[in-house]
Amino acid sequence: MNDSKPFASRQVRAGDRFALRKGPVTTRQLVMYAGASGDFNRIHYDQAFAIEAGLGGVIAHGMLTMGFAGQCVTDWAGPGAFVSEIGGRFIKPVRPGDFVDFELAVEAVDTAAGECSVTLAAAVGEDKVFSGSAKVRPAGDRAR
Repeated sequence: MNDSKPFASRQVRAGDRFALRKGPVTTRQLVMYAGASGDFNRIHYDQAFAIEAGLGGVIAHGMLTMGFAGQCVTDWAGPGAFVSEIGGRFIKPVRPGDFVDFELAVEAVDTAAGECSVTLAAAVGEDKVFSGSAKVRPAGDRAR
């Protein structure tokens, strides 16, 4: 379920879900990410080099995919929420032209700690490309 209310103003329960679709991933995004991160590895922009490297073509930066995962969390959590932890694992490369479908699932809500734990999964078509998790606190609750 995609609830548009910010995390702090709604009842959050284990099992709640949120989806985000990113894409298509563009070469422009890869160039912009390379400039922002300083990661100019040729596998991210040189088709012939990426093929020669055994990748089958240009691949997106893993941390660009991680940024999309972070957007999934913040879009779900809403303005002012605090992401206290986020991490993930890259399963398969994302490529220019791909649509990446993220799903966030609330795993646990710890009212005493004032945070919830979520899992993240992403796929391109039927292929899983990312899995991760995050911990989130509602807006105004950063001190814990």
